[in-house]
Amino acid sequence: MLDNTPVLPPTYYLDNFQRLIEHAQQWYLDLLSPQEQEWLRRFMALPSPARCALVRMFSRKGHWFRSDKLNYQEIDDFPLQLKRLGEQGFIRSSKGMNEARPVISYSELARELLTKPELFQVFPDLVSNRTARKDVLLQQLPDETFTGFEQLPFACIELLHPEFINLLLVLFFGNTHQDLSQFVLSDLGLNTFEPVTITLETRFFQSREQVDELLTLHKIHNQYYEITTKDSVSLTALLDSIPTNSDHTALIRRRSKLINLIARDLERLGEYQLALHYFAQSHLPPSRERQARIHDKLNQTQSMSDVVTDILQHPIDVAELEVAHKLEQRVQRLQGHKVPRTKKPTCENEHLKLDLSTVRVEEAVRAYMEKQGWHCYFSENTFLNGLFGLAFWDVIFAEVDGAFINQYQYRPLDLYHDDFVSKRQELIEQTFSALDNEGMEILLDTFQAKQGIANPFVQWAYFSKDLLERAIEHIPLPVLCDLFRVLLKDLKLYRTGMPDLIAFNENGFRWIEVKGPGDKLQDNQWRWIKEFDKLEIPFTVCWVNQ
Repeated sequence: MLDNTPVLPPTYYLDNFQRLIEHAQQWYLDLLSPQEQEWLRRFMALPSPARCALVRMFSRKGHWFRSDKLNYQEIDDFPLQLKRLGEQGFIRSSKGMNEARPVISYSELARELLTKPELFQVFPDLVSNRTARKDVLLQQLPDETFTGFEQLPFACIELLHPEFINLLLVLFFGNTHQDLSQFVLSDLGLNTFEPVTITLETRFFQSREQVDELLTLHKIHNQYYEITTKDSVSLTALLDSIPTNSDHTALIRRRSKLINLIARDLERLGEYQLALHYFAQSHLPPSRERQARIHDKLNQTQSMSDVVTDILQHPIDVAELEVAHKLEQRVQRLQGHKVPRTKKPTCENEHLKLDLSTVRVEEAVRAYMEKQGWHCYFSENTFLNGLFGLAFWDVIFAEVDGAFINQYQYRPLDLYHDDFVSKRQELIEQTFSALDNEGMEILLDTFQAKQGIANPFVQWAYFSKDLLERAIEHIPLPVLCDLFRVLLKDLKLYRTGMPDLIAFNENGFRWIEVKGPGDKLQDNQWRWIKEFDKLEIPFTVCWVNQ
C-alpha cells in the first residue's frame, strides 16, 4: 500500500521558525524593541546552516549545551556554525577565541551538562560520596563561577537570549502551550484548519505590556510547579508577583485561573484568610465557590450566604449556578431550615443479564440492541457534539475580534468564555433559521465540504456519514434544535456526559446509557438526563448484571 504521508525537507524546522519571524514582522513589528528587531535582522543575515544550528538549540530544553551533543547530519561543519553564531553574538562558547566566554556556576555546570561519572572526574573531591544522589552532590559544590573549561572534554555552549523563542511563539499562537511541533503536524497533513481572516485590528495583542504580561504569567505558572515544598510564604510570593493591571480579556482570564490554582493550595494549608484575600481577586469559577466553602469552614454563615446569593444573582456559567444551588441548601441547613431532598429526574431503566467475558459492556449492549432490531452506534459525546459542530460551523469560525490570531487554530480563543454566545447571537439565530428553512440536509453538505478540517466538536474518526444520514432520517428537526439550545447554554459543561449509545429503527431513535457492574450515574450524566426528561427525549439506562 502506498504511503501518501508528505516528506518534510531536512531543514523543515528552519522554515517553521521563519514562519514565526514573518508573523512577528507582519503583525507585531511595532511591539518589538529596537534590540529585538536588530536580533531578527542579524538572524536573517546568517548563512542558512548557522540559522539551522541556532534553531536546533532553540528547539531543545534549556540554554546550556555540550558541543559533543550537538550533531545534526543536515548541518555541514557544525563547529563552523557555532563559530559564526559566537561571532554574531547569538551564543557564547568556552572554546571561543575572540568572543566572551560563558559564565556558569559549578552547580549549574554539574546539573545541566555533566553526568554523574563525569561529576567525579571534574570534581574528584566528591568521590568519597560516590553512592550519594546527584542532587545531594550538587549541594556540596561551591557557589562560585566555574573557570576550568580546559579540563572538560567538550565546549560549553551558552545560548544567549533563550527567551526569544517564547516571545515569537506567544506572538504567533497567543498562548504558551503550542510550539513548533504544531507546524510539523500541519505539514504532515495530520492537522488541517479552517481558513480564517486576521487583521491588524483583530490581532491578539495591542500593546507590548500585554505581551510581557502573558510571558510573566507563564513564568509564574512554571515557578509554581517547580516549588518542591509549597508553603504559605512561597505561595504568597508567587501570588503577589502576578500582574494586576491587565485590560485584556484573555489575560484577565489567565490571571484568574492562576490565582485560583495557587490560592487553592493556601486553602489546603489552612491559610483561610490569605486564601479568601486572593480568591477575591479572581473573576473566574471556582473562586466564589471556594470563598463560600472557606466561610463555611470558619463558621461564618452570613458571609457564606452573601457569597452564595451573589452567585445565584450573577452566575458566570451553568456549572457555577449548579454549585450555588447546592451551597444554598447548605446555608439553609446551617440556618436551621429543613431542606427537602432534591428529586432526581425520571428516566426509563432496563436491567440486562449479558455475557461480559469477552467484550466490553457497551459492546455487549450494542449487540443486544442490534438483535432487537435497532441500528446501534457507540457514540458517547461524539454524536450530538458532531451534529452541533456541523450545524454551527460558520458560528464557530465567525470573524469575531480576537477569536482567531493565526492559521493554526481549531477553535476560537473565546469558545468557552461566558460571552461566546452573546457575541454571535445574530449568527446563531440565522443558523436556526437556515435549519428551519432548509432542513438537516445542510449538515450533510457541511460534512462533505469540510471533511477532515479540525473542528472542536467534530471528531471525524468517530463520526461517519452513515451515522449522520441516520440522524437526519430519524431525529425530528425541532428535537435536534432543542438539544442544540441546551448545548449553547454552556458549551464546555454540556459537551460531556452524553449517553454511550445512539440507536435507530423505523420508529425513531433512542439514547442509551450503559452501566456495568458497580457503575453508577455521574453528575454530568444526570444533567443530561434532566434535559432529556424536560424535552421528552427517548432515553434508557441499561443496567447490566446489577
